[in-house]
Amino acid sequence: MFLSYLSFILTCGLALAQYARVHTPTERMRLLGPLAYADARLTFNCPALNPSPTIPTSVHALRPADIKHIASMGDSLTAANGAKAHSIVAVIVEYRGVIGGDDSLKTVVTLPNILRQFNSLLDGYSKGTGDRNNSKAGFNVAKAGAISSDMPTQANLLVERMIRALGAAKFAADWKLVTFFIGGNDLCGYCKDHDRFSAATYTNNIKRALDILKARMPRTLVNFVTVLNVAELEDLHEGIRCQTSQNFMCDCAVNKKTREEVRVANIEYQKSTAQLIDSGIYDTADDFTVVRQPFMEHMKVPALNNGLADFSYFSPDCFHFSQKGHEAAAIELWNNMMQKVGEKTTLWNLLDTLSCPSTGNGYIYTMKNSA
Repeated sequence: MFLSYLSFILTCGLALAQYARVHTPTERMRLLGPLAYADARLTFNCPALNPSPTIPTSVHALRPADIKHIASMGDSLTAANGAKAHSIVAVIVEYRGVIGGDDSLKTVVTLPNILRQFNSLLDGYSKGTGDRNNSKAGFNVAKAGAISSDMPTQANLLVERMIRALGAAKFAADWKLVTFFIGGNDLCGYCKDHDRFSAATYTNNIKRALDILKARMPRTLVNFVTVLNVAELEDLHEGIRCQTSQNFMCDCAVNKKTREEVRVANIEYQKSTAQLIDSGIYDTADDFTVVRQPFMEHMKVPALNNGLADFSYFSPDCFHFSQKGHEAAAIELWNNMMQKVGEKTTLWNLLDTLSCPSTGNGYIYTMKNSA
C-alpha cells in the first residue's frame, strides 16, 4: 500500500495548494474562547481545568487535569498525514505534532495542548513529523493505512511502549487518556470485500482491541471517536487533483455505483459500536472505561458562505484533514468530553468554541457519572 501511494503522489506531481489550510490568529482565538487569553486560568471558571485535590481512585471521578499521559490509536488521520502539506507529495508526511504537542495552544490547537495549559507535566504527545517508530512519536501508535483488524496489535504495542517508557509502577499508578479512531479505511474497502469489512467484523476487531486495553492498561479512559462517513467525500470530488486522489484512496465512497452501500455500512458501523460500548462491558471496574465521542457521527463537509465545500479544512489530497481541520476536530473532541453521555453533539459545528461547564465537579463525562 505504501509503495502504491508513493507512486500515486509522484504521478500527481507537485500540485500547489489553493487554500490557506490553517486558522488565522483571530479564528484560533474564537475557537479557544476564554482560553485564548493569557490570564484564562484566573478569569475562566472551569473545574475541569484544575486537578482534583487528591489523585482520583475512580475513572468516573477523573478531571482532564488529572491525566498524566496521553495516547492515540488509529490510521493516517490520527497520524496526521498531510496536515501541513502544501502539495500532494507532502501528504505522505505524518505531521503528528499537529494533533500532539507542537508549539503551544496559541499556534496549534490540539487536545494535548489544551491539557498542557493546566498540566505542564503531561506527556505522551507527539511532536514534529515521522512515523510511529520515530523518537518524537510518543504514545501515538497510529499507522497510515491501518484498518480495524490492526487495532489489537496497536493496543498491545501501546501498552508495551508505555510500560517501557514509564516503568511498571508508574504505568499502573498514573491516569491515562487514549483516543481511539478507526474505520475510514474499512469503509473505503467495503465495496470490494463485504465480509472482511462488514459491521460485525469491524465491531469484533474494535472489541478485541478494547478488551486488550481493559486487561492490560489500568487507570485509563478511552475516547472512542465514532467513525465518520467517508461517503461525504463526494462533496469534495471536484477538479482533477481531488478526483484522482479520492478515486485512488477511497473509490468505494465516491463511485456512484457503490457510494450508497458505503453509507449504509457506515450507519451499521456506528450502530454496532454504539451497542458494544453502551452495553456496559467496559464499565465494570473503577480504573477503566470507554466513552463514545460521537462528534463526527453526522459530520458534513464544511461549507463556505456560498454553499460550496470549504477545502481549507482538508489537505491537498482532498481526503485527509489539514491543520485547520484537525484544530476544529480537537475542539469538538474536547467539547464531547465535557458533555454528558446521551447529550453529546453528533454534528461537527465549525462555529463551536471550547466549552467548559462553570458548574459541576469537572469530571470527564462517562456512562456512570452522566446519570
